[in-house]
Amino acid sequence: MRKLLLFFCFFAQEAKANTIDFSQSGLAGIYYGVMDTSSSGDFHNPNNRTVFRADGKISGSYNLADSSKLGLHADYTIVWRQHDEYYDDADWRFYPYLFGEDKNYGKLSVGHTYNAAYLLHLPAQDISWVGIQDSNLTYFLSSVNWSNGFKSTKFITPKSTRIMDDGRSFKFSYFTPEIGNSIFGFSYAPDNASRRGMVSRYVDYETKEDGYSGGMRNRWDLGQGRLYTSVTYGMFNRTDKAWAFGWRWEYGGFNIGSSYKNAYVEGNKNPITKKSTNPRLPDYFDAYREGEAWDFSVGYDFGNFKTNFAYLHTQADNLRNRDDLFLQTNRYALTDSFELYAINAYLNSKGFDKSSKNNRGYAFITGISVRY
Repeated sequence: MRKLLLFFCFFAQEAKANTIDFSQSGLAGIYYGVMDTSSSGDFHNPNNRTVFRADGKISGSYNLADSSKLGLHADYTIVWRQHDEYYDDADWRFYPYLFGEDKNYGKLSVGHTYNAAYLLHLPAQDISWVGIQDSNLTYFLSSVNWSNGFKSTKFITPKSTRIMDDGRSFKFSYFTPEIGNSIFGFSYAPDNASRRGMVSRYVDYETKEDGYSGGMRNRWDLGQGRLYTSVTYGMFNRTDKAWAFGWRWEYGGFNIGSSYKNAYVEGNKNPITKKSTNPRLPDYFDAYREGEAWDFSVGYDFGNFKTNFAYLHTQADNLRNRDDLFLQTNRYALTDSFELYAINAYLNSKGFDKSSKNNRGYAFITGISVRY
């Protein structure tokens, strides 16, 4: 009887020590933009547009007594855009992955996530869902160099200083715990083609190509504020290579930062597509593979009110194609859950020539969102 009581006491203690957690959160909002562009009036450049967007995450984990955990996480996005050519009934995305985490050994994930170089990089920041990296500003102002729909893919210039060629394709990633003032990470993608990445799913490689990426992020405690730095690297298709660095300084509510990315191709195994034979892939659709991007941001957090300015420049090395994005964002928290937005934006997108393949213009976007 005594042994039985001891067993139940031990089992009860273990059950108490090991727990199961579930959490979910997100941001959903309705936004309205008024645009004035050099190509206004056509389907891709309406004079105004309403957008609904919801971004959220769901996570469940089994937590052990030693603070390690095993779990399943998923990110999701739901978007409805008025006058949308490709997604009449809205667009949705769902990215699940498994993870294991321990404070002494780091974090391992398997599934549909961004790569380690993407996650460790410190780009110019923005304070809204529009963003300056892989910007959703294209919901309102279209770039002549970027498209990613059901019928075509085009990335003539890079769209971010982040290394994101493989998007959220299936991959294995590992991040170390903080070592001194640094965190290191590495990712491997068996097949880097992804509809949400820059390696198009329509590309017909002879064999499935993989991707490797990695990087580190550092934290420096200064006498005045805190400085963060990052260095990242990626290799895709065994020929496409990119490196990037970034920094951000934070002091009180003030922050300022900048970053740079350089992409290049080594070898002739997968050359840039100068003349495409695929109707879904226009000529030079992948010219971003030899290109550069840099950005800058400055912002201040007053508490309930936050303001930020960000700039992104991208260019193809061997073409005239360029993009310049300017984004000034204001966000005001009405309550802990509801926020108001007022966003001023400008895009100057230049194609190969000086006439039809250009688009530039302004947008004013306002809206309200709820955190849940």
